[in-house]
Amino acid sequence: MNGKKLIITAVSATLLLGGAAAAFAAGGHHMGGPRGHHRPGIAPEILFVRMLQQFDTNGDMKISKDEATAGVDKIFAAIDTNNDGSITPGEFRTYRQAQMKAMWEEHKKEWEANKDASKADDKAQPDDQASNDDKDGKPQHHHGGHGHGGHGMGPRGPGMMGEMLFHRVDTDENGQISKAEAEAAMAKLFDRLDKNHDGFIALDDMPKAPLL
Repeated sequence: MNGKKLIITAVSATLLLGGAAAAFAAGGHHMGGPRGHHRPGIAPEILFVRMLQQFDTNGDMKISKDEATAGVDKIFAAIDTNNDGSITPGEFRTYRQAQMKAMWEEHKKEWEANKDASKADDKAQPDDQASNDDKDGKPQHHHGGHGHGGHGMGPRGPGMMGEMLFHRVDTDENGQISKAEAEAAMAKLFDRLDKNHDGFIALDDMPKAPLL
């Protein structure tokens, strides 16, 4: 599995099981609410690309409601490891942790490959550049207080967001997500993304914005 697919898989549970409840609650780009209030969420363009990569089974560059439902059912089955028809917080957390670990392992392999490929260029760099690297040749990163990994990936980062989204999708508040709740969340997300209501999520539904 390549890096792109790992990244998509790693975030799918959060985005697709929880996205309908939280990512577009305000129905605005980047969750811009009334009077400038902003809520946490995922931009529709990002969701569209990730859904396209994961769900577009016929390669027509758009997502039908059937494809979206089939996609979330596949994710649901992967998380529901005991096949009892419900996702518990533990199953949800275990799935996300496994996918994030796989993603970072893939990133590590890519980093090692890039490092080997750039050894020749590194030899031509001045000594002050070398001083910015540690004794193993790894760049020194300044995390700036973002927690483990420097990208908000610590225990208080996406883990807490995942738990929040889990509870938003758990509409009957029984502490678990049923397949019906997951599909309902996807249906709500689909309807919000399908701006022209033609039954597909496509490029025409995405917000129009300048490149720069």
